[in-house]
Amino acid sequence: HGASIANIGTRYILDRPAVAGTIVGARLGLAEHIADNARVFDIALDSEDVAAIEAVLANSRDLMRLIGDCGDEYRR
Repeated sequence: HGASIANIGTRYILDRPAVAGTIVGARLGLAEHIADNARVFDIALDSEDVAAIEAVLANSRDLMRLIGDCGDEYRR
């Protein structure tokens, strides 16, 4: 795709049915970060892309299972 791994990851997350948006940071004063982040809207992942990402995710640790819901304290 000629895009950064951050762009690919953001596109993958945005393509999930339960996701309506993401929070993406850009360093203050670095306009090229803003332009690079906007490229995510020009990326379309195909089934091979998604399968490759999900193969990597299948080998990762499930942090929810390992450490629990660490955001619960903010919902009380």
